[in-house]
Amino acid sequence: MLRIPWFSRAVFLSCSAFASGLACLLHATDLQLIGPQPQQTESISASDSSPARAVPGVQFATSAGAAPEIARRPLKFDSQTADDSQAPLSSGDSGPESPDASTVITPAAPATSFSGVELSSELQALREKVRQVLTLYYPRHQNTRDNSPWEVIHAIIAYGVDTQLFKGGPGGEKVNAVGWMCYNHPCAGDQILFVNHGKIDARRGPGVQGHFGQFLAILAQSHVKIDYPMQVNGKKFTLADLVEHEKENCVPGEELTFKLIALMHYLDSDATWTTRDGQEWSLQRLVREELKQPIRGAACGGTHRLMGFSYAVNKRTQRGKPIIGEFQRAQAFLQDYHGYTFSLQNPDGSFSTEWFTRRGDSPDIDRRLKTSGHILEWISFSLSDQELRDPRMLKAVDYVATLLLKNSKHIWEIGPLGHGLHALSIYDTRVFKGAEVQPPQNVVDRPQDTSVPPFEARQVGGSSE
Repeated sequence: MLRIPWFSRAVFLSCSAFASGLACLLHATDLQLIGPQPQQTESISASDSSPARAVPGVQFATSAGAAPEIARRPLKFDSQTADDSQAPLSSGDSGPESPDASTVITPAAPATSFSGVELSSELQALREKVRQVLTLYYPRHQNTRDNSPWEVIHAIIAYGVDTQLFKGGPGGEKVNAVGWMCYNHPCAGDQILFVNHGKIDARRGPGVQGHFGQFLAILAQSHVKIDYPMQVNGKKFTLADLVEHEKENCVPGEELTFKLIALMHYLDSDATWTTRDGQEWSLQRLVREELKQPIRGAACGGTHRLMGFSYAVNKRTQRGKPIIGEFQRAQAFLQDYHGYTFSLQNPDGSFSTEWFTRRGDSPDIDRRLKTSGHILEWISFSLSDQELRDPRMLKAVDYVATLLLKNSKHIWEIGPLGHGLHALSIYDTRVFKGAEVQPPQNVVDRPQDTSVPPFEARQVGGSSE
């Protein structure tokens, strides 16, 4: 029996012609768990400010039952004409000083969901397109023989705790990707974890993590619980041990983007700790160190650094704590960057193929997915619910969805594909999920569709994203 994720059933119910061509969805009874089935940290409403798991708000079937839900949150647009000189500047960009950090800003009220709000015909059509994309790409699983740990974690960013792998090669037995990785099973012969002086550690370099804290940040965005078990060379750990490792190894001047995302998720936002070199750290210090670094020239155009700031501000707001100090500085910086981003948007809805440097409209579809997918991922997470319905956002979402649909046979680079799909899933949760009646939790029998190609993607780089 195939248990179909609700976003798939929504597509089936609304478009039976499309449904007849879909298959290879999650087979609950075939799901082998190499390591325990991951569960999300908590059930989260559409007003939650934290990033979503893979397909946010989607109730996937698992052998242990459906996983909890997800969502996100906020800011302001400014449609000024822009060029390179108008980009907001961080301290690392040698720009002006940020606002006085001593001023206390009362946190904004949590963004309300659109539960019960009727969708316009335009939004209904966009919902069907977004869900068609998410359903179409879901069965294209990577495999443990050919795909590296770096590639697997980029599949996880797209589909979270419900990401599956083919064990041993294309078409092999299905295993849970998060369980496989957390139990340190090899992918393309490499393992992402190792034991370092008795403590769990994560490798950084080609084929594994591209950045310090990246694996933990992706698990955080998938809402994997902090007590989730991990195992390395027969030695048992939990995710909390990896959190401690990332805390102990904060170094000023290094890229701290992914540590910020991960630690903001798993720690209290007022937490402090001492690193192994004896320095005192806090989440405010992490934000301060990141604000010293530039956006332009950072990984993936600076989108991950912006996501770190958004995650910090939104988590702080979600927990009802005042936006003060470095959180206030990050909030003001984000407000500038929201407006600047839309000032560089192309008429077709895509974002600049030159990231945040200047306007750009390259015809290369790989470049277009890489830039528009990453930018859409961040801004769909960061804006308010109301701003997500702005016509410019609708054009941006429609552009990325159409690009992936029209080029569904194209062999995409793995990283940009994962982030582009995550962008659509974030938008799906925040705008569409609360505006509809949930379909019945039916179970559908479907034959295997051999026309769906196995997962293929270009293996480019492996350490830059």
